[in-house]
Amino acid sequence: MEIYSTLDKIKHRPAVVLAIGSFDGLHQGHRKILDKVREEAKRLGVKSMIITFSPTPREVFSGLKEIALMKPEEKIDAIRAMGIDLVCMKHFDLEFAKISPDDFLKRLLTYLDLKAVVAGPDHSIGKKEEGGIEYLRKAGEIFGFDLFVVPKTEYKGQEISSQLIRKTLKTGRIDDVDAMLGYSYRICGTVVPGMKRGRTLGYPTLNIKPDLVSCMIPAYGVYCVSVRLDGKDMPAICNIGVRPTFNEEGLSMEVYVFDVDLEHQYGKAVEIRFMHYIRKERKFENKEALIEQIEKDIERCKTY
Repeated sequence: MEIYSTLDKIKHRPAVVLAIGSFDGLHQGHRKILDKVREEAKRLGVKSMIITFSPTPREVFSGLKEIALMKPEEKIDAIRAMGIDLVCMKHFDLEFAKISPDDFLKRLLTYLDLKAVVAGPDHSIGKKEEGGIEYLRKAGEIFGFDLFVVPKTEYKGQEISSQLIRKTLKTGRIDDVDAMLGYSYRICGTVVPGMKRGRTLGYPTLNIKPDLVSCMIPAYGVYCVSVRLDGKDMPAICNIGVRPTFNEEGLSMEVYVFDVDLEHQYGKAVEIRFMHYIRKERKFENKEALIEQIEKDIERCKTY
């Protein structure tokens, strides 16, 4: 796959089938669009291409730091895995957002031999979302490219969107998040020293410092997860919260890997893939009650 940061770096004006968008999280709805891009490109014997953005337009327009569901490099890897030929990862800012639909289309046609555009029903190009589906349809008639509109993908009666996935993530319903994404939601982080309290409970844990710049933290609670460490995937259970039983403050993310003693992992990179929601975080009367609940949680997780 060829990767570019701007259109003017693309040589020889390749013939392409194109989709444009943030594709934040590359969820099931996005994947249908990419599948159509690849399908039409193969049918026409041309290149499949995606133009995407970092940061997301939503983040730029709101002025707020919005954590993407995927880091840019993860999105590139996911697009590559779907068999797309060309990707332009464009830096998005307010200056770029001022470009009119006509000027943006002119840039596309200057550097690309555009054979078809694939888009969702609410897609638009150019400033203030002026270049919507009807604009693209008419432009296609004038400049000789086809337009394919892919219907929205629904889950439990709701249209899948990156914002819906964010909202669902905040509720802890990780099963629904994974279903909408089409893969397990994951968080990357680093193993750091902890209070070593897990060992006193009989369940030594890895304390994870998550990369908060590049990931959203699910709701506080207990989750069935898979942990990738040193290239190995291991079943585990994860607790996210503030450890109310011990009256501690600050975010804690602890992982207990089943049947493996993982001492001295400090400083190592780790990836946590969330598989299933077990329960909310809660305070226990004493250590014994907590241990009893931990045993039940582990049994549920292993059964899952």
